[in-house]
Amino acid sequence: MYEKSLNLLKEQKIEFENGLTVDEMTQIEKIYEIKFPVCLREFLMMGLPVSKRFYNWRNMETKNVEYIRQIIDQPIRYINDMPEEVYWCDDWGKEPDDEKYLKEEVRKRLSKAPKLLPIFSHRYMPMILEKNPPIISVHGVDIIYFGKDLEDYFEVEFGDKSQSEIDFDKIKPIQFWSDII
Repeated sequence: MYEKSLNLLKEQKIEFENGLTVDEMTQIEKIYEIKFPVCLREFLMMGLPVSKRFYNWRNMETKNVEYIRQIIDQPIRYINDMPEEVYWCDDWGKEPDDEKYLKEEVRKRLSKAPKLLPIFSHRYMPMILEKNPPIISVHGVDIIYFGKDLEDYFEVEFGDKSQSEIDFDKIKPIQFWSDII
């Protein structure tokens, strides 16, 4: 199913190991307290990209596990530490004048946001029940869509598709994260 994406990545000299097994997936999800969306699960079971800036989910060395945990926590930690930097979403109502209340409100909304699973560098997929969720780029509070789904993302990141060519109308919103894009 993801042959086109695998071939595209291989053409870009991305190194792969054999795909993750069902047992490895179960272990990874338990260790990181995550649940891979169907598309990411299927892709990683076909082949595990291990080139620089990808995440080696198979490597269970303490240093690597801690690193991936930090990368998973990084978007939430940054916004939690700097909630005043978040763009106030019009759908949330009138922006509070009181900075303390604003920070509390952003943190409250952030607490309901789905975890983000790292794909490549600072590109993430939300941990939601969607079969093929969108990919977002997260750099501090600078957050943009980087693909309407996993295959679209690979075309943007590694192919000839521009980020501006994404069909944004077909992207299903992600709780909290889409609000601050």
